Amino acid sequence: MKRIIGMAAAVLCGASLSAMAAAPERADLKADKAQAKADYQAAKAACKKMDGDAKRDCEKEARANYKATKKTAKANEEARDEAREHSPK
Repeated sequence: MKRIIGMAAAVLCGASLSAMAAAPERADLKADKAQAKADYQAAKAACKKMDGDAKRDCEKEARANYKATKKTAKANEEARDEAREHSPK
């Protein structure tokens, strides 16, 4: 009986440790998205000083960079998830 309880405790500890390991990676994704948003807002503010087509092009480029950065962050997160699933335990 003690052996079963000990094994159950070991399994639960292992599960909680793997969940804790995933938490920093989620924080990385959140930080990457926050940085992308801050960069976008800064670029958009710089575009306000421009006029006409230059302003429109600047905002378009800022928006494209923002979307690309978010997409890259998401792809990195998915790659980490996949690597974690396939890693030996």
